[in-house]
Order: sequence, then C-alpha cells, then structure tokens
Amino acid sequence: MTGAEALIQQGKAEGLQQGEKRGEIQAKREFLLKLLDIRIGDVPDAISRKILRMRSRSRLDKLLEQAATAQTLDDIEWQ
Repeated sequence: MTGAEALIQQGKAEGLQQGEKRGEIQAKREFLLKLLDIRIGDVPDAISRKILRMRSRSRLDKLLEQAATAQTLDDIEWQ
C-alpha cells in the first residue's frame, strides 16, 4: 500500500467515526425529545431547539437521565 492509499484509508476510517458520532448524537437528541414528550407532554419550541443544537454526548446523556425521572421541565438542569 502506498502512502497515499494509507492516507485515503485513514481518511475513510475517520470519516466513518465522525459519521457514527453524529448519528449517535442525533439519535440521543431524538430519544430525549420523545422521552420528554412521553413523560411531560408537549415540549416547548425553545427547549426543542436547544436540544437539537446540542453536540455533546455526555450532556445529552445527563439530560436523558434527568428526563427519565422528571415530573416537569423544571426538574431538568438545562444549563
């Protein structure tokens, strides 16, 4: 394998990893919105937009944990 071919393979692998990460984040966003809808009811547009802009897996995980037991949106730490 030439150096160029190795770089192409590396680029493909990195691209796949980035795509998987973006897909995981998008799935967490969608699951969080669905969970909030089930547990609390209609999610205000401002909250939906905030969730859809989030890019941190760990932040989304924390919000998912809180949403699982929340009775109201006030029970969730949005900051």
